Amino acid sequence: MPIPKDTQEKMDELDQRIKEARQDQKEIDDAYNPSDEEQSPDAERSARAGSEFLSTVIAGAFFGYGIDWYFSSTPLAMILFILLGFISGVMRANAAMKRNSEENEE
Repeated sequence: MPIPKDTQEKMDELDQRIKEARQDQKEIDDAYNPSDEEQSPDAERSARAGSEFLSTVIAGAFFGYGIDWYFSSTPLAMILFILLGFISGVMRANAAMKRNSEENEE
């Protein structure tokens, strides 16, 4: 069954409007979502500071667990080394953010 001419024109008009809306949405998405090449170096530095913090806490936990296992002193060393890892992580993250701040000022 053939499609009436006025219906076909309406469908073509709707198709054109959909294409325009998709193009507009793509432009908006590109403006608000930068590609990987355009990502801010500040984001990389902040992620590095966060990973340094997390890695020191995890390392402290594993080190404390190992000492507890070896000396059968559960959980004293683990708690102590998690706290030391936390303190060390805060200091390392703070130092990384200070470097970031100094680089931004230059």
